[in-house]
Formats: sequence, structure tokens, C-alpha cells
Amino acid sequence: VAKAEVEVTDEEVSAELVKEQEKNAREITVEDRAVVDGDIVNIDYCGKQDGVAFEGGTAEGQTLVIGSHSFIEGFEEQVIGHNIGEEFDINVTFPEQYHSPELAGKPAVFTIKLNGIKTKELPVIDDDFAQDVSEFDTLDEMKADIKAKLLVKAEKAAQTDKENAVMDKVIENAEMDIP
Repeated sequence: VAKAEVEVTDEEVSAELVKEQEKNAREITVEDRAVVDGDIVNIDYCGKQDGVAFEGGTAEGQTLVIGSHSFIEGFEEQVIGHNIGEEFDINVTFPEQYHSPELAGKPAVFTIKLNGIKTKELPVIDDDFAQDVSEFDTLDEMKADIKAKLLVKAEKAAQTDKENAVMDKVIENAEMDIP
């Protein structure tokens, strides 16, 4: 069994930097515009089916990232364009494979009150960023460290894959007499 050659690409290093950038993002309160994709909204909602509120369909002060697809399909898109303080209805259809059988595949109306809007402000990835989030003075030093850590991780994964492949070959070629 041959061990796989490992390498770490610049794209993988950049992806790690973006993760660190996301972790260090600030939330800025927005008051002068409507909701756009990517905003973080605070909403109250009450879901009804045939005019009757259903269990688990009501919440106050719920935080929702628009575009995260963490709510029912079509829900988040209908919040876009609304302003703080606005109350409005949105129409959705629960998916066929929904965890609550009495709601699966059925339409519902959610009455929404938009309490607040925030947006994420990402820090610029530069030497100052590297100094703020790591023990390094420059971005290049931080990138080199990320690359080294990713390489160690990739080598461990390659070693584990090799060991698993060896065990698979041993099992494949093993013969046993069962009494």
C-alpha cells in the first residue's frame, strides 16, 4: 500500500484565513435601510396553518442570518426588503420530509415583526490582522504557520488512510477455518 503524497495549496491557506476573518467579524447595527441578503435580523414570528397557530411555530427575539437557509425554504428570502418595526406576513410550504408529519408538505403563513438588523463587518486580512489574531507580526508569517499546520494535519490523515488500507488488504487476504 502506497502512502499518498500530501501538499497544501494556497487556496487551502486562504480558506483558513477566511475562517479566521469570519471569527473576528464585528456585528454593526443597521437602522437606515431594509434587510438585504447576508444581514443578521432579530424577529418575532407566529406561524399559522389554516389560521391556527401550530406548536413550535412561534418565537420572540429570534436571530436569523438571511441566506443561511436555516429556516424553511422561501422564509428568509421574504424577509429581504423589509424595515425595522415592520410587521408582515410571509407564505411558505413545509418540505415533504419535515420532522413534524402534521406540517409536512403543507402551506403556512408566518406573521413577522422585524425588531432589528445587523450586518457583519469583516476585518481586512493584512499585517495588522495577523498581529491582532495571532502571535505573528506579518501576514506572511501567519500564512507560513497555517500552511505548516495544514501540512501536519494532511500527513496525519494520509498516514491514517494508509493504515486503514493496510488493514483492508489484510482482511481481504485473510483465511480462517471456522470449526
